[in-house]
Amino acid sequence: MTASNTRIEALKKAHRKEKGAVKLAEEYLEAVYEIFQQNRGRVRPVDIARALNVAPSTVKKVILRLSEKGYVRYEPYRLLELTKEGLSNVQKLKRRHDSLSMLLQTLGMDEMTAEMEAERMEHSISDKSTMLFEALGEVLRENEELGRAVRESVMSKLMLYEKR
Repeated sequence: MTASNTRIEALKKAHRKEKGAVKLAEEYLEAVYEIFQQNRGRVRPVDIARALNVAPSTVKKVILRLSEKGYVRYEPYRLLELTKEGLSNVQKLKRRHDSLSMLLQTLGMDEMTAEMEAERMEHSISDKSTMLFEALGEVLRENEELGRAVRESVMSKLMLYEKR
């Protein structure tokens, strides 16, 4: 499974649990971006409906809102395009997601679970938190001994918590 496919799967699973207009809009922007990457620039509303496992009518409503906000260019029966603002928003979300996912994996979580957890958390953290998580992940990956010690300690604590 490629990283992009793993991310789409995480989007599908997280979509079922996400609520709220901002989170929903962010999910759709991410889906547009991921599909754009997979389909060499071709994104249709039906592709988003399939990726997120929702009705095409739901996609149309959200896409119209995203278009009104200036995140996508959309005309019925045409391909979707991310605007500069939409792409900037997606890149910020992707950075949050990747920082969280990598940190969770560095701490010992399997890739798919880390992707799903990152998908849920990315909509709620600040830019400052993103930078802190990113820096922590880098420190733990750069210093293998420290990373191993932290991972072992965290996993040990986790086992204790799970027994409670």
